[in-house]
Amino acid sequence: MISNSKYSLDNSSKKYPCPACNKKTFVKYVDIETGYYLKDSFGRCDRESKCGYYHAPPKENKYYLITFLFIESISDKAYRATESNGHLHFIPTSQVLDKNGNSCWITEWWLKTNGISYLGHESRYIVSDQVIGSAVATVATALPVAPVATALREPDKASFHSLNLLDQLYNEEPVTENLEVYLNTVFKEKQVFEAKQNYFVTGTTMFWNNATIFWQIDQNEKIHAGKIMLYDPSTGKRIKKPYNHINWVHKALKEPDFNLNQCLFGLHRIKEDYNKSIAIVESEKTAIIMSIIVPDVLWLATGSKQNLKTRLLEPLAGRKIVLYPDIGEFEDWISKAEVIKKSGLKVEVSDILEGLPLKPGADLVDYYLSKV
Repeated sequence: MISNSKYSLDNSSKKYPCPACNKKTFVKYVDIETGYYLKDSFGRCDRESKCGYYHAPPKENKYYLITFLFIESISDKAYRATESNGHLHFIPTSQVLDKNGNSCWITEWWLKTNGISYLGHESRYIVSDQVIGSAVATVATALPVAPVATALREPDKASFHSLNLLDQLYNEEPVTENLEVYLNTVFKEKQVFEAKQNYFVTGTTMFWNNATIFWQIDQNEKIHAGKIMLYDPSTGKRIKKPYNHINWVHKALKEPDFNLNQCLFGLHRIKEDYNKSIAIVESEKTAIIMSIIVPDVLWLATGSKQNLKTRLLEPLAGRKIVLYPDIGEFEDWISKAEVIKKSGLKVEVSDILEGLPLKPGADLVDYYLSKV
């Protein structure tokens, strides 16, 4: 889905205290043009199930001024416009803000959807039918409907880990991790070894002994992130007490300027077999285990339910994609899938777990292992 918004949730790794639950899991909204955060109440708590706080800034559309060779109204519902190259377009009146001669203000969504060049043209934002920002706007104090910006944000340039770091931790300094110990009690050691090899799963002593690193590597072999998690070797469950044992490699390496820009876990595998369909789950552990149980499918993971978004799935264009939500997340993933489909991606949502006597939060692995 194409965003026309002047504001977006900060996609860096920074988190702040949530206004509702006071946990440091709050992602602020940022003005994408100025780089400033909006006032502190605008944002979303990542504890979606336990807190759910979400306060979005006023909605707005972005319009661009486009000049056509000729444009005329053909009804109260549409305009007919001809570009200088002769291309003909029918533009819904709902997508046009204003018309003056052969020029008119048109929504970014419609322009991008229909392949009309608009970058570099004069633009403006509309909130509740009022202009709040424009290339021809007056002073900022005359725009009271705009949320208040508070703090300068760093640029959105993505950071990446080096392949040398992965090689060092995976090959030169191997560490036995607890998840591997557990998996060896359920599957053959060869199966576990091959699964770990496919995903470059690495043991580490960063933060905790025998922890696991799940590397987020994209289809171009760029390493976006390394998520560190600690598991119980006897149960294979994440250790959440006295606190949730999750962290990041860039924090362990004390890289304060590292700009976290996540990709799907397992994305590097999509070039292995173009005939395989792609299955997406939430948990990295689930993707690894399902790759052992059902190897005829390429298993990827979002890493969190809020990471099921169009941007992360764009590299999968042209592939068949099936989403497997955890128990309790089916309706949410159905809703998100509808948004993702608007970008042209082929997405289905499996209901295989719906109606089964499983606890909230259970996933495919819980279902399959319960049958063993």
